[in-house]
Amino acid sequence: MPIEKPDFKNCEQAFKAIDADGSGELDLDELKKAFELLEMHLSKEEIKSIVEIVDVDGDGQMNCKEFIHFVYICKNADPKDVKTILFLAADLDCSGTIDKEELIIIFKKLGAEVSQVQIDELLSVIADNKDGTMSYEMFIALMEKLME
Repeated sequence: MPIEKPDFKNCEQAFKAIDADGSGELDLDELKKAFELLEMHLSKEEIKSIVEIVDVDGDGQMNCKEFIHFVYICKNADPKDVKTILFLAADLDCSGTIDKEELIIIFKKLGAEVSQVQIDELLSVIADNKDGTMSYEMFIALMEKLME
């Protein structure tokens, strides 16, 4: 699957337009208004769930970097494709690949019940890759193997 990287400049401009109070963080009310403008009628609970996925610093709000990551996930994922969402959520720098640190962060963040053997297997694949990253295709193949 070709992964489309976000247009960082446009995302930054959109973020500034949505950030009504100029705080550098989008709160639930600002996000709700933004989604309504996009004709995406989400409840505050649904928005909270989205924020939890991309909220790296854990403050319950979305900064510009987290907003860009959110746009990246939305552009590339079918809401029903959990494996793709998991990959994109792990790809914190929107590079189209995930590295060891990103993989560890996403498993901890999601509270995933993954055994040490499974984590070691995933990490060994990354370590065997010369650039230290895992492609989307490699991640999906491993997830399918782990879910057998």
